[in-house]
Amino acid sequence: MSNQDIAQQISIENGMLKHITEALRLAVGWQIHEADLSRKLSTVRFISQSLQRHLEHLMALEEYDGYMDMVVEQTPHLARRVDVLRSEHDQLRRVVNRIVPRLERASHSDRDDVDKLCEEVIRLLDKLDEHNKKETALLQEALARDGGGEG
Repeated sequence: MSNQDIAQQISIENGMLKHITEALRLAVGWQIHEADLSRKLSTVRFISQSLQRHLEHLMALEEYDGYMDMVVEQTPHLARRVDVLRSEHDQLRRVVNRIVPRLERASHSDRDDVDKLCEEVIRLLDKLDEHNKKETALLQEALARDGGGEG
């Protein structure tokens, strides 16, 4: 796969991830006025599962035949930053794989627990946003170096 194809696929996949994270932020921020949180919890569960699946898909694409291998091959001096991002993938996997089952077990009658879980979801989304910024910067730097000088 060419560098341009890799960049385009990552861009499309990240766009889809952005839609999922925005939907999850909306669901978590949904203000419930009744004592019953069942609708909100159901929606947060559903979108969290979507996030989990898409995040795993995206990270697998990035790690295997994706931008990470391309960056290391073409700009070896950036390999350490790629290693840091791979490590962050593992951390993000652990967090999402801990939160999603806890959401599944949460009771719609325990507002405090649901609120705490929603706070954890927001922290996860913030970490994910920061991670994506680092990936974008790395990919742009690697492609800028690759795209230079033939004339």
